[in-house]
Amino acid sequence: MSLTTIAQKSPVGGTNGTSDALGTAAELQISEIIDGPDCVQRSSNSVIVINTLVKGTTAGCLEVQATDNIDLEDFFDSENGSSFDARIVAQLPQPDPNPNPNPDPNPNPDPNPTPDPDPTPTGEKVCENLANHGPANPHLYGHTSSNSFVGNLIAIYAPEYRIEGLTDWKVMSSAGAVKPGSAEKLFYFQEPSDGGSRNIILRTKAGCQEFRDVRNQQVLAETLEEETGFSTPSMGNTQPAAIDVNFMVNSELEHRGFYDAIPVYNLFTDRVVNNLSLRVDGSQYSQFQLYTYDLFSFRSNPDKMDTPALFPARKDFVLDVSNDGWKTAARYNVYRNYQGGHWSTVTTMTRHDKRVSVTVQGINWDMDQRLVNVNSGQVYYNIPEFGNVFDLGPLNDGTYHFRIETYTGVVINDRVIVKVKQPLFN
Repeated sequence: MSLTTIAQKSPVGGTNGTSDALGTAAELQISEIIDGPDCVQRSSNSVIVINTLVKGTTAGCLEVQATDNIDLEDFFDSENGSSFDARIVAQLPQPDPNPNPNPDPNPNPDPNPTPDPDPTPTGEKVCENLANHGPANPHLYGHTSSNSFVGNLIAIYAPEYRIEGLTDWKVMSSAGAVKPGSAEKLFYFQEPSDGGSRNIILRTKAGCQEFRDVRNQQVLAETLEEETGFSTPSMGNTQPAAIDVNFMVNSELEHRGFYDAIPVYNLFTDRVVNNLSLRVDGSQYSQFQLYTYDLFSFRSNPDKMDTPALFPARKDFVLDVSNDGWKTAARYNVYRNYQGGHWSTVTTMTRHDKRVSVTVQGINWDMDQRLVNVNSGQVYYNIPEFGNVFDLGPLNDGTYHFRIETYTGVVINDRVIVKVKQPLFN
């Protein structure tokens, strides 16, 4: 018998795209996003389609064949412009034989061939480790300007998420390879908030381990965008001098107030600068230390430096940095605000010569990103050493509105506020 098309919206022409048959396994679960221009074919004796989206913007096409049964489970959608076809058949299709067999395609083979790179995986998904501090490194938080729960992680296969008490299992969307040519991709989701405190659970697919977030997430109304003001600590005989270094600032503002003592967990430098030390609001003194551990899985890991935790008395503070025993120093006004959820701090550092750098937390720092000025359209790309640090060059005092995107152009957050105020030497 034949089960004809059971869901079809503005079908694309024919089935002339590439075929991706999976052979004759007894049961196949399909759980993925179909977003390419070619028609994807799946076949098995028994097929379950669950948490699958066929994208209409790319005229996606999914064809499913089975000898026994085809079941459509939760969260399946074939968007307008796409095509979905499911059929019960007497025999599963077999791969075509080589139409032009050649017994000796390379009569002079290379004795030391370079192996082909691993292909991007296709077919049934394999369970992955999506633990909070595991290799996927999920970032899950509330985002205020869109009033939504958001999340992103790095994986090979499109994972699924469930917001407890709010959604069933849904598949995450792909923002492209974590770096060009990589099998691993950045996956993300954005889900409207109901105002509650919710736990987000991740898994690769049904039957895989479920990874519950270590904390509940909530969209918070207070983003701490007001500037609290900057002091002008005395520098004595120290003279202003810029130092060629960029900083990644690691802070957490969740559930904090404007005038709380909000720590900086640490500062990372993008390079080694000998004898580098710092002061916070003119008094706290710390020495930078060599940092040689690998921070990244997909970026290069040159030696860096970092600091112990810093404890400024309020959200915004003055940072002085010297590498010559305080004969000279670079001064920064450090302004921090919040995108609305855990580990989503934006830190702006304005140097005394008006040079501005920005750290945007919330997206995996392994992936290249870009800041786009919402008003002017100007694009700033991350520095090579950190995917989430941006050198904006000299800027005049004022408030700037950016959006943060992956290097592939997927918008992750639409409101990144940067306040610039040039620090003064007394």
